[in-house]
Amino acid sequence: MMLRKEGNQHAAPHTHGAERGLSRFEGFSDAVFAIALTLLIVEIKVPGSPDGPQGYSDLISAIAEQRREFLALALCYVVIGAYWIQHHYSGRIYAKSDHWFSVINLLFLLAIVVIPYPVRVWCFHYGTDFEPVASVILVAGLAVTACTWMAKWFYGMPGRRVMDQRLAPDFLRQMTRRYGIATLVQIVAVPIAVVAPRVGVAVALLCIAFFLLPQPKPRYVPGEEPDEDEKLKE
Repeated sequence: MMLRKEGNQHAAPHTHGAERGLSRFEGFSDAVFAIALTLLIVEIKVPGSPDGPQGYSDLISAIAEQRREFLALALCYVVIGAYWIQHHYSGRIYAKSDHWFSVINLLFLLAIVVIPYPVRVWCFHYGTDFEPVASVILVAGLAVTACTWMAKWFYGMPGRRVMDQRLAPDFLRQMTRRYGIATLVQIVAVPIAVVAPRVGVAVALLCIAFFLLPQPKPRYVPGEEPDEDEKLKE
């Protein structure tokens, strides 16, 4: 019995599932991003098509009346695009994946796939009596997406669980502050949207827009910098 007990202790080490490289992880994530971005234009029905506007006398006017559809397309593209840029950027920060990291990433991708819905709710109710509620829905959706992104970061940080061990500690602290402050701002934007709907939406969207800008170049422990071939490897 003692031997069996000891065997069980050794058979159940601290583990988080099979650790793997990032190629399939990133490939799947990129595919979800690509599909989410591609489906945006599918939502806009061409005037005269079976599901599009009918009975118009002027095609230009009929297209102009779809301005809310095009606004939704633009906002969704900015939001999803900003997260894809950060996802692409983080490929030089994360070094591997494991079970729970993949689970959290699935939640993040779910938020990405869903985000067009609150965006469209807001675009179609902007300027109407329902704008205040629509604004809260939009800002809350953006905050949830930010929280799932931050959950990946917080999971990877302890002991550099899935992060590149060569990264400089000050660089990781810098990025933790950036992502953490951005997430807090988006959470705070929710109660702001309750009181001042357009201000809350503006705060949340400006926070997203910030991450369209270049982020700091990854810094490494001296003497452990990757070579140029590794940096450029897909």
